[in-house]
Amino acid sequence: MSTAALAELEPVTPPETHLPEIAIEEVSRETSRAIERAEVAAWLDLYEAAPADFAARQGLSIASDGDLVWTTCTTIPFIHFNCVKNIGVDGPATEEQVDALLAHYRDAGVMRPWFYTNPHVEPGRLRCWLEARGLQHQGGWERIYRDATPLPDKPLFPGDPLIPVDDLVVEEVTPRIASEWASFIDAKYRLPTSPWLMALVGRKGWRHYMLKRRGTVAAVRSLFISDGAAWSGIDAPVPGIMAPSFDLDAMLGERLVRDGIAAGAKLFVADIEAPRPDRDGPAYRNYDRLGFKLAYLRNHYSYLPAHSS
Repeated sequence: MSTAALAELEPVTPPETHLPEIAIEEVSRETSRAIERAEVAAWLDLYEAAPADFAARQGLSIASDGDLVWTTCTTIPFIHFNCVKNIGVDGPATEEQVDALLAHYRDAGVMRPWFYTNPHVEPGRLRCWLEARGLQHQGGWERIYRDATPLPDKPLFPGDPLIPVDDLVVEEVTPRIASEWASFIDAKYRLPTSPWLMALVGRKGWRHYMLKRRGTVAAVRSLFISDGAAWSGIDAPVPGIMAPSFDLDAMLGERLVRDGIAAGAKLFVADIEAPRPDRDGPAYRNYDRLGFKLAYLRNHYSYLPAHSS
């Protein structure tokens, strides 16, 4: 009997599955809109803060049509800088909208514009419209959120007393140390955005944090609060993608939540950028400890890279 035939006789072991390590909540369309609006508000303010000379040099702009918002950058092919932030979120999208947006990016010379979808965008066939025009699913991020329920008084991520913590300290970024923070982000992402980032330091609504190990920056994350909604982003290195460890980001996340609650935030929005099928692993555990719930997976669509087969 052949080896292949023997293999067919062997019992099939089903793949091991794990229970989700974060609470999953089926959110309403209105809650989904509030989640997406929190991020859109951050990007609108972020672009407003961009120095005029920097924006002109980089071909950086943001535009809107009613509630629909999209970003453009002709020199930096970065997902956030060339994407339609909220199509189908605040009202049903149309095929004419999709075509006009794609034409805009073609005229600007942007080869890979990005579109986001989630289970609540309207109409449900929006994904089909994107795929019919050659865009393909390029992964996505888990949308997570929490309310203003206070955290326990004791630190959630204090570290093991038997393991040296290398003098880990979280600092809020001030103008005095803004260049150190901005340079760290640019180095991690290989971007030239320091002039733009430094314009955000001290700006109303923004709080930026650095976690230092032995006096050297090891991780960063920011918080933008507007109308009671807090969006967390501008993080580096991205856990699970740019760095294997999730612990440093968890410590930053705890500081952001505590400070955000003290500042009056009622809704917190963040992402898990390295999703796992079973919703398990350190990112999910850490955010669960921070009181976040998983709302949905936000899917990303774009053209494949030119060199891809």
